[in-house]
Amino acid sequence: MFNRFCASRQMVTHLKRWKATAPIPQVIFNKTERQIKFTPGNEYYGFVCTGSDYVPDFNMTAYLFRHEKTGSEYLHLDRADSNNVFSINFRTTPFDSTGLPHILEHTVLCGSEKFPVRDPFFKMLTRSLATFMNAMTGPDYTIYPFSSMNETDFRHLQKIYLDAVFRPNLKYLDFKQEGWRLEHSNLKDPKSDFALKGVVYNEMKGAFSENASVFGQNFLNEILPGHTYKYVSGGDPLHIPQLTHEDLVNFHRRYYHPSNARFFSYGNFSAEKSMAYINDHYLANGESINVSYSKVPPQERWTSPREAHISCRHDSLGVAFEKQNQIAIGYLMSDITDTYETLKLYVLSELLVRGPNSYFYRNLIEPNISGGFNSLTGFDSQLKDTMFVVGLQDMDSADFQKVKDIFEHTIDQAIQQGFEKKHVESVLHNIELMLRHQSPKFGLGLLFNVAPYWNHGGDVFATLQVGALMKKLRENLKDPQYLQKSVEHYFRDNNHRLTMTMSPDRDFETKFIEKESEMLKEKVQALGAEDKARIYADGLELEKCQKGKDDITSCPA
Repeated sequence: MFNRFCASRQMVTHLKRWKATAPIPQVIFNKTERQIKFTPGNEYYGFVCTGSDYVPDFNMTAYLFRHEKTGSEYLHLDRADSNNVFSINFRTTPFDSTGLPHILEHTVLCGSEKFPVRDPFFKMLTRSLATFMNAMTGPDYTIYPFSSMNETDFRHLQKIYLDAVFRPNLKYLDFKQEGWRLEHSNLKDPKSDFALKGVVYNEMKGAFSENASVFGQNFLNEILPGHTYKYVSGGDPLHIPQLTHEDLVNFHRRYYHPSNARFFSYGNFSAEKSMAYINDHYLANGESINVSYSKVPPQERWTSPREAHISCRHDSLGVAFEKQNQIAIGYLMSDITDTYETLKLYVLSELLVRGPNSYFYRNLIEPNISGGFNSLTGFDSQLKDTMFVVGLQDMDSADFQKVKDIFEHTIDQAIQQGFEKKHVESVLHNIELMLRHQSPKFGLGLLFNVAPYWNHGGDVFATLQVGALMKKLRENLKDPQYLQKSVEHYFRDNNHRLTMTMSPDRDFETKFIEKESEMLKEKVQALGAEDKARIYADGLELEKCQKGKDDITSCPA
């Protein structure tokens, strides 16, 4: 539940280039008595209700369902809120850095069986009343959310989203456009030089041009090297051109299977209508399969700390060259599904790094040995194993050891001296205030908070019961040594610690261009006459498709 307070800091979320939002009027959430709409054990349009739970903090009832034939899960949050949310989530765990889940996210949005127009979502920008439309790919799941206050519009978007993910066209040329392709620099001249192009390919080249993103991605790969997180889910530009259209189709078949899907709805629209439509059009004739291949196991913990050093681009517009260094020290913490530990560690993180009263702020920021905390700093509860990181940017590499020494001293200081009661109470009070601040996009916030826990098999009901978690924490805080014991356990006694440093290289850009050029050269040399003829024809056909006008009559008006 506390992802709302600690947005992911890794280069792991990729937003689709389109977005649709309409003005959202201020919503008044009426206090109503709890009403039981679904009974555990009963079947509703192919879905069996497996549990329900009233959430007093949000005046809301949560219902969890499981589809009898496919095993798909459905979470509905029933609340008197007119800004309704719907989403389809899939656990997508790549085992290479070709950007498969990212490119698939783009490609499924290029037309489907019922809506064959190119990019039907973009076409809906002027036809929908949506308050939110998007799609996102992270390191271990892909999510397709939207929200609307108009039920007719809600049902239209629901149909488009469902058909997109379950019955996408996945055309070869769409893969070439969204993923990567070889193309002549002059489309009309088959003798002109070849170039690498593609929406995701160019997007990730842009992402890897930002030093903060490079540092975050490498830190994630290094601290979680045992499974899917050691790969770049968004795609490494030097690996993306290894991906084939066949790989894409096969990945969709495995990872977008209904058994690997999770449906989410929130608000006051009928969940029964949603379940009936999903069952009748996509699940009724399906079957359940074993999707254990998509599960992420806990990272095997290290027996001793590790260190790593990487290089990055020299930022000509940044601070002096010798000051363009970064360092981060991070630990793996608890399993994401342990909601209480997640709350406790978030509170501990705030006490350690946020604001002038925190230990790391006083010891690392006030001495002015750097340009401040970097983007990795804080507690991250988005992945299977949560992590805590303290990082500094814009510093001299000669001060790396000084930072390490200060870090160790700060941990010892926190264990020996503990935390001031006023500081602890201030952090807890801020959490409670944020819980009461229920904005018009509250449902989307719940979705983004619940999705990571749910994705890894966590108890969604426990995740939502923030008040109960806070009560338990306050009870444990009666032990004056409680937080200090936690610091000792998660920091001093924790060997799964990574120290990563990064320094600029004036030749970094040149080296990347050389690698990219060599990759392009190898691909061109491997082409036969038929391959070249097809690339030339594909380029012309893709240009024709891009300039052509779609018949949008299939899209809801």
